[in-house]
Amino acid sequence: MNATIVRRSLIVLVSAVGQACATGRVAPGNGAADWTKALAQAEAAASERRYADADRILADFATRNPRTAGAVESEYWRGLIALEPANQDGSPQVAIAFFEAYGKAPGPLPHRLEADILRHIAIKLQSFSPSAIASATPTTTSGAAPAASAADLKAKDTEIQRLKDELAKANDELERIKRRLTAPTKP
Repeated sequence: MNATIVRRSLIVLVSAVGQACATGRVAPGNGAADWTKALAQAEAAASERRYADADRILADFATRNPRTAGAVESEYWRGLIALEPANQDGSPQVAIAFFEAYGKAPGPLPHRLEADILRHIAIKLQSFSPSAIASATPTTTSGAAPAASAADLKAKDTEIQRLKDELAKANDELERIKRRLTAPTKP
């Protein structure tokens, strides 16, 4: 099957799963009203393609309300935003880390199935990327500070970008050598 068709199919599937996840958003527990407000603000920002703002809103909520159901749910929604193809700051690696952290949270999770499906989709998307290095691993659990998770993810993204640049330079050098070797020699 053509990789382009598979990639497009996966993107359509991600969109469909994201739309199907629109129910059951309010997580019970402390800060439920604040969670509803934060999620609505994040969704509004994401709808306007302000993905960094949406991610920041969710991260701030989790920092202010650790060990709440909303803090756990923010991992899921941050993963969903990171998986959005139009999000320049997101990537399958980042999404995988958020979905894995969400899945490891104790107790009932309203989006456990969706998070597992989206994590598998992100892994597949990552395998189609020629510059994919390795899947990110979750650095925190829901009880740990979410800010550390974001910092670790940013550091990993920086390292991945550095490796991509290094690979591009090596490929350029290889192409230069190929051209030199295949150039006709003058007798």
